[in-house]
Amino acid sequence: MTEIEDGLSSPDATLRRGAAHLAQQHPDLDPRLVERVVFESHATLARGARVRTHLPPLALKFAADRLRALERSAGGAQGGPLLVLVESIRNDGISQMAAAYLNALGEGRVEALSAALNPAVEVLRTVGDVMEEDGVPLTDSFPKPVTDDLARAADVIITMLIEHPFDLVPGQRIEAWDFDDPAGLSTDEVRRIRDRVRRQVTQFLTALPR
Repeated sequence: MTEIEDGLSSPDATLRRGAAHLAQQHPDLDPRLVERVVFESHATLARGARVRTHLPPLALKFAADRLRALERSAGGAQGGPLLVLVESIRNDGISQMAAAYLNALGEGRVEALSAALNPAVEVLRTVGDVMEEDGVPLTDSFPKPVTDDLARAADVIITMLIEHPFDLVPGQRIEAWDFDDPAGLSTDEVRRIRDRVRRQVTQFLTALPR
């Protein structure tokens, strides 16, 4: 029987199916933990959502990031790319840019995620437009909160206009990147910020050991 909520199909069935699929992908994690992370991720995103139609797939993407982080912290994902977490206040622009360039230019050596202290509802349109212009679209990007599991799993934490909200764990390093906030700026100004972010990312990647 289909679960109904406010006249529409409840997301619970979709989330449970997604959790079962993620549990198969992470056999070292307790399936009950996987399902809890999925539903917790959905509830977290729902608190700031204006439109809830597409929340289940976004929650599953968010949960997948968190589960990889949990597995990594537990020692189940050794030898992979450097995990970089880029943090900002809203995760609607500057951190999305940096993470996208790290992934696009990193040649598989880096996996970058971005997150916020206080996530916005959506990525700034001007940011999406100028990144599209540069061939690095933010099609699948959405604002999401920084969580303890993501923070603990990161090898490098990059803060952008904020302080990191958690204690560092052994072996982590942190960098502060100082950029203007693109919110409310003109397209030309956002382009200039984009170009600075790209140069900063290139410098970061060049300094990594081969």
